[in-house]
Amino acid sequence: MNPITGLLSSLTGVPEATLRLVFTVLLGYPTAIYYKKKFLSQESRSTVEERNQYILITGLGLNFFFNGINIYHSLITIGLSWAIGLFVGEKMGDHKMAATGIWIFNALYLLLGYYFMQTDEYDITWTMTQCILCLRMMGFAFDYYDGSKKIEPAKTSNPLPLSFQADTPLPTLPDPQQFFAYALFPTAFLVGPQFSFSLYSKWIKDTTQTLTSEQKEEWNRAQSVYVWRSAILAFIYLGLQQTIGASYSTSYLITKEYESLCLFKRMVIFLVAGKFAFNKYIGIWLLTEGATANFGISYEGLDKEGHASFGGLANALPAQYETATSIDHIIASFNINTNLWSKYYVFKRLKFLGSKEASQAGTLAFLAIWHGFHPIYFITFLLEFLCVQSELVLRKRLLPVVQTYTKKNDILFYVWKILAWFACQATITYCVVGFELLNLSKVWVAYKNVYFVGHFLILIILGVNQYLPKPRKSVINKKTQ
Repeated sequence: MNPITGLLSSLTGVPEATLRLVFTVLLGYPTAIYYKKKFLSQESRSTVEERNQYILITGLGLNFFFNGINIYHSLITIGLSWAIGLFVGEKMGDHKMAATGIWIFNALYLLLGYYFMQTDEYDITWTMTQCILCLRMMGFAFDYYDGSKKIEPAKTSNPLPLSFQADTPLPTLPDPQQFFAYALFPTAFLVGPQFSFSLYSKWIKDTTQTLTSEQKEEWNRAQSVYVWRSAILAFIYLGLQQTIGASYSTSYLITKEYESLCLFKRMVIFLVAGKFAFNKYIGIWLLTEGATANFGISYEGLDKEGHASFGGLANALPAQYETATSIDHIIASFNINTNLWSKYYVFKRLKFLGSKEASQAGTLAFLAIWHGFHPIYFITFLLEFLCVQSELVLRKRLLPVVQTYTKKNDILFYVWKILAWFACQATITYCVVGFELLNLSKVWVAYKNVYFVGHFLILIILGVNQYLPKPRKSVINKKTQ
């Protein structure tokens, strides 16, 4: 227990672990502000080594504030991962074996941590930072392996995300100080975002001193607006969670009081509880996003209007998430950088399985075990996979029919949009309830109270689809979904 947050917890009644999490994220703001003042001012003549040293020291400090003595787990993981790269990759010249060793070591360390620390509740312990670090080390391992292969970057018409661009392959092992600083980045070691070492390396070597006074003014203006926007949205989401969400928690869904309500009320409250379960994730990601943008590492260039953009490492897009009408929209706007990480380091490397569906299933299985040993993780990700398949079925079956009417009538078009929005939101909030309750017996009670309606709908959609004639192939513009 941190003595500072422990005292605040005794005074406020808020769980100490929750305060420790929020305060660690909040401390990223003054850390970033001081970095800008000391290293990015026009008068600064700092070196790469000085800037990297600041990131390393503050990263260690914030990690210690959160983990206390358990920071040794992070240090062991980072140190041994680098050592494997040095001895197996550099001295033995086998990058593939080094990458394999780093993967296995980090996976085993995390899973052993889960084995000894896991309970039937969501505990904020050192395994929280460890699961973030595990993905970072695994991604680095693949980049290190890819750097040993002389492969031309794949050409694509779509712009690559800032976090994982075409220059991620690493031909040599990074300097240990930069490697540690990257792994312990002050605003990314706790809840993300994930990004490549190559991005960190480019950022730490760059400064804003080459900008003209006008460009510097625009940079500062846009950065300030983005940071304030992220922080304000974060407090709105977290505030709603602590007020309204506290009255409709997922734990209420297993109470006798909830069970005594009429079915309609139970269904409504079930969806409301699932909806607010997402708020704490979006809130803490937005809070982290603001601090990360304050460092400037999320700068992705100028937008179409010529303004500086700092959304390159956004982990949530609230507007897109709240208006999503398909699960694809949700995936693209929620836990973005973890989804990108999974796409680039797992999904694309499972193409040997021979089908997109098999690669999706393999990726979801990986994410399930990454979360821990609880069976509900696997059940939830299986449910997500089946929801995606059900949505594809409905899209193929319904869209060709519906579009003949919605293209001719604006009112019907918006009615269809509203129905699609409700179906999408109901689907994700239904699925997350099990993920939140965690314990199988609790999950069973919650879903039994609404007669497993979502599960049955999935079975009906997928089952009936097998007996209906195949729909005629047609080109469907996804933007109309």
